Amino acid sequence: MEEKLVLLCDGTIDGILTAVYEGFVIKNQRFGMESREYRDNIDICVSCNYNSYMFAEYIDIPKDYDKSLKTAAAIRKKIGEEAYNMVIKALCHYDEERASLVFGFLVRGFKLGKGVVNMLGDKYVMKVMELSRKAGNEAYRFIEHIRFKDMGEALYSVIEPKCRVIPLIGAHFDERYPNENWIIYDKTNREAALHKCFQPWIIVSGDAFDRSSAFYDNISGRNSRNLQCYEEDNYEELWKTFLDSLYIKERKNERCQNNLLPKWYRKNMTEFM
Repeated sequence: MEEKLVLLCDGTIDGILTAVYEGFVIKNQRFGMESREYRDNIDICVSCNYNSYMFAEYIDIPKDYDKSLKTAAAIRKKIGEEAYNMVIKALCHYDEERASLVFGFLVRGFKLGKGVVNMLGDKYVMKVMELSRKAGNEAYRFIEHIRFKDMGEALYSVIEPKCRVIPLIGAHFDERYPNENWIIYDKTNREAALHKCFQPWIIVSGDAFDRSSAFYDNISGRNSRNLQCYEEDNYEELWKTFLDSLYIKERKNERCQNNLLPKWYRKNMTEFM
């Protein structure tokens, strides 16, 4: 029995794609190009949350942006845009096994090409598709329901998603508000999307995010402690008054409301605060 090999990486998209790159290198070196033992013998795990095996070799894989970009380019070229979008969305899910599942999916994909997305009977394809769908649906909900606060020099929003939706929604707001300074802060995953007027948006997380004053100064030139000290926006009161005027007590249907907008989405929505 071959010893299990566990590749440890951080939970970011670039970190996991780097581990996928190294996983293929090791797979080809140890088991050969056509080996089917990739899933039984190689796992990719997020380093902060993994199960220890008694007989296993652990290798830390540092994040490498060049290897991540090479992996992404290979997916798009050999498996197609649909598979690439599935992979990115699946990696934004919070499932602890997402990295290994994506690795298994890509091994099949590089062998079979674009047709792999139609192999609905394959457990790895189905699981990656499921994770992709759930993360994509959550991102779509937040695109609809994000509420910004006007801080004078920047628009600021707080969200608390289950998945890492920041990589999936940033491009939408970049196109929608190209002439605005804005910040979308993911309180759950402690990362933020930053956009400066007429410049490309970026994601800030980890050590860079801990230096909150630095990244906020880049956007607005003001100190980060002012994030919670903004003046009340008159439009917030107008919005609340408008919704109150539309409310009809006799037609209240809480079950229908919860289906359309679950309560955990409402934590930072102006009309429910």
